[in-house]
Amino acid sequence: MGGVINVLFWNGLLALVVVILIVLLIFRVVKKVLILIINSVIGIFALIGFNTLFHANIVINFWSVIITAVGGIIGFIIVIGMHYLGWAF
Repeated sequence: MGGVINVLFWNGLLALVVVILIVLLIFRVVKKVLILIINSVIGIFALIGFNTLFHANIVINFWSVIITAVGGIIGFIIVIGMHYLGWAF
């Protein structure tokens, strides 16, 4: 009888560890997605503000927002640099 209880205990403990790992993984993924969403919104406002203040006419599209979201301030500078060099946007 003791062996059956021991096996059930370890199976339950293993299931608990797996569930905790899955929850942690989901939390990390959601956190990263949330950070990208926040960076995207900030990037859109930064591009709109830059266009308004400097009359730059940078096209705000999917790629400029993604570069700004992933790169942050460096991505924003890259988008502006690519615009003034005539490579994109």
